[in-house]
Amino acid sequence: MSYTKANYRDVDELAGALRFMRGPLECDKVGFTVVECDPNWTGKEHNHVELGHEEVYFLVSGSATMVVEGETVELEPGDAIRVSPEATRQLRNGDEDSMLIIAGAP
Repeated sequence: MSYTKANYRDVDELAGALRFMRGPLECDKVGFTVVECDPNWTGKEHNHVELGHEEVYFLVSGSATMVVEGETVELEPGDAIRVSPEATRQLRNGDEDSMLIIAGAP
């Protein structure tokens, strides 16, 4: 089949916010994650240097902050931020519910 369809609501939630869609969508080369954050949720600090994955975080609704290599970047709905594989990053949600989409690939 030339396409795969999946609904993020059918995917188990991890870490209180993340729904990894790569498996359900049968993606070979791209990661796709839906993040629904409760107020003041904080993601894990991490990088992707070992896999060489860069990521793009897109804020759909709410407010969030991305900390990249210690630098705080405020995000508003419609903002996107690309983070290189070697950069340490941590997503921090604001005072309201938020939704983000994360796309990543080598």
